Amino acid sequence: MWRTRLFDNLVQAATWMAGGLLILTILAVFYYLFAESQYAFARKFPFGFRVALQPLNSEYRDDISMDPTASLLAAHREGSDELDDAEDATRLPLHEELVSMQPLVTATAQTADLNRLRPDELFRDCMRAPKRAEQGERFLLLAFAMPTYNGDTMELAWEPDVSFDPAYAPYEFRLRLVRAPEGVRIDPIEVNLNQQPKGRLALPVWKAHSPEEYLKGYLFELEARPTTTTTLATIQQFLKPDWAPTILYARFGMLPLLLATLLITALSMLFATPLGIAAAVYLSEQASPRVREWFKPILEILAAIPTVVLGYFGVMLIAPWLQRLFAEGLQLTSGRGLLATALMMTVFILPTIISLSEDALRAVPNSLREGAEALGLTLAERIRLVILPAAKSGLIAALLLGVARVMGETMIVWILSGGTPTMPDFSSPTAALGTLVKPTRGIPDTIAIEMGNVEFESPHYGHLFLLGLTLFVLTLGINLLGFVYRKRAQLQL
Repeated sequence: MWRTRLFDNLVQAATWMAGGLLILTILAVFYYLFAESQYAFARKFPFGFRVALQPLNSEYRDDISMDPTASLLAAHREGSDELDDAEDATRLPLHEELVSMQPLVTATAQTADLNRLRPDELFRDCMRAPKRAEQGERFLLLAFAMPTYNGDTMELAWEPDVSFDPAYAPYEFRLRLVRAPEGVRIDPIEVNLNQQPKGRLALPVWKAHSPEEYLKGYLFELEARPTTTTTLATIQQFLKPDWAPTILYARFGMLPLLLATLLITALSMLFATPLGIAAAVYLSEQASPRVREWFKPILEILAAIPTVVLGYFGVMLIAPWLQRLFAEGLQLTSGRGLLATALMMTVFILPTIISLSEDALRAVPNSLREGAEALGLTLAERIRLVILPAAKSGLIAALLLGVARVMGETMIVWILSGGTPTMPDFSSPTAALGTLVKPTRGIPDTIAIEMGNVEFESPHYGHLFLLGLTLFVLTLGINLLGFVYRKRAQLQL
């Protein structure tokens, strides 16, 4: 007797220990993801604007980035707080050379102090190191004409640097006229570059006849004023619709990745739910014992197929078929995309849904079936009115577990999605169809693709862990919801 009691106590202790270990593992994973994602909140925020002084008929009027005389005022990873080789190469040439090279000139200085401006320390560009959101930045810009310029008016033009969008910077950008040349009458100028990121201003011509007169020309200030904290700015940008972490002005918006993951999940469940439940109903209510005996092992074999094999199966069969189907109308270069991924995910989760749904249906008491049959209900009516409602909680649990498996799957998405993060577009039927068949990228494959090449403990590294934390919370919540429904189904039965 005491041996039985001892064995029961050991089993109970082992059960509690396993449950505690599982909870500790979940907490440890959550803590690790949370701790590593802190590097996302240590980021600094780059920005850049190109400014040029141009004649009214300039050939670079619509694209300042192509103007060789434009000045770059920027704070990004290639800049520094001290003079570097890139900026030294843009030092203004001697006055005689400048006169023969360009009629209109913009020049910057490495200092933001008006009293430290010197004519022999002027440059075309100024690139500084990016700062945290709480720290602002100021640039000084001189604008003047050379004696060879013919005309009474010149235009100061500006636009964001290539790939920079002011909406992704936690600053308010202001371009302000600090001082006009002596003798020039002009209204005060202050432009909000967030509201008007690209524009032009007409200025009366003022000519500098010597290097000393450079400092007497138009003096503008470009100021980046902080508007929020680094933590809030990181969270706000994480919720934006652009993921481009490797460009000069990096963007870490996870919205296209999250929406792609949710769309793949939704489409997969849309395809798998009717097929899975119908197959489960057949196995539970109509199939003979011999058919059931053969079908269950087949399901287990399908569930055991490595996902990388399913991914390559999709590349060889599903993607080419979709490309042939939609290539002419949508000009597809590849069949890999959201729809191909969803179709292969359907194959991936069908065994799970069928098996769990069949278990839920078979758990319905036979007394309910017999009562329904005694009332004269047909098989279809028994299934629709009695068995499916009685097994509802178990079926929902099976579907939720299928959702969790799709959301966390990496290899199939990596191989079949196409690897291009894009925002879904459902503005028209053609756009919606294009969204379904064109390349996309989800959260799991983004982490897998980029983690191997990312700089350790960099902001990019931290954002990948932030993506992992988001996915972990979503899948954990769905699994817990499925567990609740399974417990409810057991209690009901």
